[in-house]
Amino acid sequence: MTIFTALAERKWLWSYIGVVAVFAIIAAISQNSLLTLSASITFASFYILVGLGQMLVITTGPGNIDLSIPNTIGFVGALSFSIMNEANANIPLGLIVGLVGGALVGVFNYGLIRAIRMPPMIATLASSLIVRTITIIYFRGMQIKPPDGLAWFVNLRLLHIPVIFLVAVAAALVIQLVLARTGYGRCIQAIGQNIKAAWLCGINVKGCKLVTYVLSGVFAGLCGILLAAFSGGTGLNMGDEYMLNSIAVVVMGGSSVAGGKSNAIGIIGSAVLLYLIVNLLNILGMEAGLRYIFTGVVIVGIIFLSGEKIRLK
Repeated sequence: MTIFTALAERKWLWSYIGVVAVFAIIAAISQNSLLTLSASITFASFYILVGLGQMLVITTGPGNIDLSIPNTIGFVGALSFSIMNEANANIPLGLIVGLVGGALVGVFNYGLIRAIRMPPMIATLASSLIVRTITIIYFRGMQIKPPDGLAWFVNLRLLHIPVIFLVAVAAALVIQLVLARTGYGRCIQAIGQNIKAAWLCGINVKGCKLVTYVLSGVFAGLCGILLAAFSGGTGLNMGDEYMLNSIAVVVMGGSSVAGGKSNAIGIIGSAVLLYLIVNLLNILGMEAGLRYIFTGVVIVGIIFLSGEKIRLK
């Protein structure tokens, strides 16, 4: 097997190659390359978490994308921190309530898809607006501060490696095992490849999709809690950048945008790559508009090199 054959069969390797290439450029032009890498993997942790949930949704087939993720992040962050009320003793209860809140958003998303027969993108977008409105009404856009214990945890480092990055990597490894070794993982991949054939084989398509949207809500909620703690408080718009980026890290990580084939390990590399690119452009002094254009070109280029194609049905 040649290196080119290996890269063709393991599309997720492209993201890691990109990480090495971009970091080499940063190291050549910056004296603080290690600090840049440390910052990049810290912020990449949040991309990994939302990317895992989005990946599971995308795995179930074309058109399945969760657009409620940004406002779920803001809602769960505010909900969880309101329960914690800056008290360390309330952290476990706040975490549980927050993750349950994220799960309920997932249930509501799938309820709209099933009951009203809405396309998933429209259903989750409508759900996102409802969740945002609830956040405004009940939390009034207030910046609720995290308990000191949670703030300490998200800034903790082990051997100079951010703990939240280790949490995100552990989550990715668990999801990779779920995809490869469990009935649920095999079922959602079968659904993504051919939903009718999966149903004829006796797979509980409705149940698997419900679990998938619930997991997406839970991962978005976990990201919201950790992101708010890291940022020093909740914010109504703190999840806005994660709508498109959650999709980008999935595709850049080697998962099929057409569904049916996913790779959680690739999301780790693609998330780090995406934030390294952002930091590289900042070092070069590129203005925001040009950064978005350049980042988009890089994403399209990686997808093209990986040979990704969308199945038409």
